[in-house]
Amino acid sequence: MTGEGNNYRIVSPSLTVKAMRDSGYKNTAYALAELIDNSIDAEATLVQVFACESPFEGATQTRHRVDTIAVLDDGKGMDKDLLRRALKYGDGLGGDRTRIGRFGMGLPNSSMSQCTKVEVWSWTNSAANALYTYLDLEEISNGRDDVPEPEPCRVPEYWDGLSEAPLGKSGTLVVWSQLDRVKWHGAGATLRNTAELIGRVYRHYLKDGAVTIKMAPVRDGEVLDDEKKGWYYAEPNDPLYLMAKSGTPEPFNSAPMFEPFDMGNEAEPGSYDFPIVTPDGKKFTVTVRASTARPEARRSDVPGHPWPNTANPNRDGGWQPWGKHAGRNIGISLVRRGRELDLDSSWAIGYDPVERWWGLEVDFPPELDEIFGVTNNKQNATVFSSLSDFDWETEKDSDETAKVFRDRLKEFGDPREPLLGLAQFLRETLKKMRRKLEQQTVGSRKNRKRHDGDVTSKATDAVKRRHEDGYSGTTDRLAEDATEAEKRQEQLTALTERHHLDEDTAESLVEEALENDWRVRWLSSPHDSSAFFNIDLLAGMLQVSFNTEHPLHSKLMAVLEDVPENASEAELRHRLARATETFKLLIFSWARMEDEIPSTKTRRVIADARSDWGRYARDFLEDGSEEE
Repeated sequence: MTGEGNNYRIVSPSLTVKAMRDSGYKNTAYALAELIDNSIDAEATLVQVFACESPFEGATQTRHRVDTIAVLDDGKGMDKDLLRRALKYGDGLGGDRTRIGRFGMGLPNSSMSQCTKVEVWSWTNSAANALYTYLDLEEISNGRDDVPEPEPCRVPEYWDGLSEAPLGKSGTLVVWSQLDRVKWHGAGATLRNTAELIGRVYRHYLKDGAVTIKMAPVRDGEVLDDEKKGWYYAEPNDPLYLMAKSGTPEPFNSAPMFEPFDMGNEAEPGSYDFPIVTPDGKKFTVTVRASTARPEARRSDVPGHPWPNTANPNRDGGWQPWGKHAGRNIGISLVRRGRELDLDSSWAIGYDPVERWWGLEVDFPPELDEIFGVTNNKQNATVFSSLSDFDWETEKDSDETAKVFRDRLKEFGDPREPLLGLAQFLRETLKKMRRKLEQQTVGSRKNRKRHDGDVTSKATDAVKRRHEDGYSGTTDRLAEDATEAEKRQEQLTALTERHHLDEDTAESLVEEALENDWRVRWLSSPHDSSAFFNIDLLAGMLQVSFNTEHPLHSKLMAVLEDVPENASEAELRHRLARATETFKLLIFSWARMEDEIPSTKTRRVIADARSDWGRYARDFLEDGSEEE
């Protein structure tokens, strides 16, 4: 029965469509992506998006706003039955896992989320023989519950005239009108931003040349003319920044800005195949790809990689155009059938600027849609996202091991269980990538604070004075038997292999030390040790590495050194108070250590060491100019 007269209908069609309008598309660009999905599934090689403006009288002048949006493709088109089904909620080709689309919701769901009327022309034998149908919210509200039967209707010449290429033998045109939920105002600026998002969602298709996506603002029936002749091309926008050609600002528009992060796969660096077993025992493969920034993206002093003249030499990489571009691509990219579903930022540390310098992509097959929790608008994977802050320690019973806890989740059918191993792998990978990135700017002279060099010079002077006074250390004795080349290589090896610095950073540190004849070096480096600092005795170099994994680093070093440039006086006083408190607790910890030593003889040895350290501290803190 057609209409609302059936009082026993389970769900009212008009209420259903109105409810589906609130289906959660993040913005108009994501809703448009559903139409582009259909175009790619229809084997289109060219997709054109038009944002048509009309004038309206503002308070002081005539302005323009978008009142119609259209998507035109050269795909294989649809026959009468498929076209009618395509506008049904939950039909179309839902269930076909060989397509990007799967749920049969894309065309009606995305369209009605933005407008109250959507019209579709599709043709398989020239645009003159197109079939036409539509959905109109007003008609549905008045009782219509079927899709109008498609009728022969040629594509309006208006759209044929806008197309950059003549309409081909087959294709589809979708037009949204009566836009009541589109926030687009100026079409030009909006399409520029939309092109960046679309370029990320379809980067793999764009990179391979499988499809070209163009966007154009339209006014008075003409594509607006500007320096690009009105057309905005969606360029590959790779959050892993491994594609040679992309829409990244120069100099990284023609060369990768990141490099693969090694995950143990020698055949394909930066890639790892992770097995996922579904509750019914089927096994699928999820491909994880990882990358971190090349040193030249963050530093201007990398030999052979100068920043362009347009860059601001007084700001770090994050403030440059390419760094700001990376700042818009923070998170783990979820990819399904080559199409990005979501850039999940819940895995990132929001306040840390280092987060923009890593990339992670999780590529999974459509067969794992339910496992990942893919929503019907293909914008989220809810189960995967829920694991970003998952902590089994807080959820397990007090006597459960990790295995017993996971077995219990599996027994209860917890949807998170199949992805727990993947989530742990991603957390560990992120931890390693962050460690590498923290070390990356260590060797940048521009990024180091001025007093770092002052401290190194003063400590070097103290080492030299003690050596001249006849106090010889291991570093002095090693230096006597080593050539300059051997000293250089030993330092490089220690920095790259022991402290995981990249070669460019290590080279910069070693060159600076040799240039200034420094005998000491300070590093911050992670260590699997309870010691809060470690010592490397190298030929002519006393190297101290502060353990970033020790609480003392965050409670003392970070408080004193990672001070924002615009910190207020109150913030500075607070930081100084925290550092003072931490230093006192550090001394108390030593005192308690001596207190708990049961042996009088051992306690005396420790006390003598404390006294000796005090004498060394005096030598290093005094500059040697005081009279004897």
